[in-house]
Amino acid sequence: MTKAEVAKYDTIEKEKLLDAYEMMQLCRLFETACNQAYMQGHIRGFMHLDNGQETIPAFVSDSIRKDDKKYSYYRDHTHALASGVSADAVMAELFMKETGACKGTGGSMHIYDKETNFQGGWALVAEQLPYAVGAGRSILLDRKLYPEKFADDDRLSIVFVGEGGAQNGRMAECLNAAAKEDIPVLFIVIDNGRAINTFTEDIAVNQDVFAQGLHYGIPGVKVDGQNMIDVLRTGRAVSDYVRKNGPAIMQVHTFRFTGHSPADPEHERGRKEEKKWARSDADPLKIFEEYALSQGLATEDELS
Repeated sequence: MTKAEVAKYDTIEKEKLLDAYEMMQLCRLFETACNQAYMQGHIRGFMHLDNGQETIPAFVSDSIRKDDKKYSYYRDHTHALASGVSADAVMAELFMKETGACKGTGGSMHIYDKETNFQGGWALVAEQLPYAVGAGRSILLDRKLYPEKFADDDRLSIVFVGEGGAQNGRMAECLNAAAKEDIPVLFIVIDNGRAINTFTEDIAVNQDVFAQGLHYGIPGVKVDGQNMIDVLRTGRAVSDYVRKNGPAIMQVHTFRFTGHSPADPEHERGRKEEKKWARSDADPLKIFEEYALSQGLATEDELS
C-alpha cells in the first residue's frame, strides 16, 4: 500500500473508538469473571484467559464482519465475543449448560457459532491454520461458481495463532497455499513473547513472524498490541487489503497479564515481574483512557 492509501486510516471516528473501548471493557470483565468461576470450581477442564490482549477483540469488532469466516485458537472467549457471539452463550458453554454455544459439549477451547461464522476454538497448536485457508479458498470458489450472486463479495477468512504456534510447519504450508491463489486470508499472530513457558527467542531464529510471508510475496506488519488506536488503524488497513488483494500477516505484540491458564497462574519462567509491570504500565485500557482524556477524545463520563 502507498503512503496515501495508508494515510486514510489515520483518523478513527470518536463513536468507533468508544465502541472499541467498550469491547475491551467487556472482554476484561468477562475473563475476570471466568477466572473467579474457575477458582470456585464452577468451570472445569482447560481454560485460557486473554487479560491484557483486549486490543485484538477490539479490532475484530471494528473491522471483521459477521459474514467473514473466523478461526481462533484455544484462547478464544474474547474473539467469540467480538465476533458477535452472545456472552451468555459463551459463559453457558463454560458452565456445560444446554444453552451454551455448543450445548455445553465443547467447553472453553471449542466455542462455535454458525450465525456469526465463528468456527472455533481449536485446542491443538496451529491446527486451525489450514482450515482457515480452506475457508478462504471456499470464498474464491463461491465467486467463481456463482458470479452473479457474489459479484460484490469481499469476505475474508481470519485466523488467530500465537507467535509460538507460527513456528509450526503448517504456517509455511498455509502461506504458500494462500499466496499461490491470492486467497483472502488474514493471519493474526498474537505475540506475547512466550510459547507457554518457553521464551520464543529460544526456539525461533527470527521473532518477526510478520516477515515470514516475504518469501511468498505476502505483506506483513507488526503493531503495538497495547495501543488500541494503533491496532484499529493497522487492522482496518490490513483487513481492507486482504479483502481486495489476498493474504497478509498482522503481528500484534502484547503482554498477557495472567499465566498460561488459571491452573498455571504465575509460573511461566521469568514472567512474574514482567506481568506485574504490565498490569501497571502496559494495560491497554488504561493507556487508551489516559490518552483519550489528555487529547480530549472522550470525557470521564463517556469512559465510565
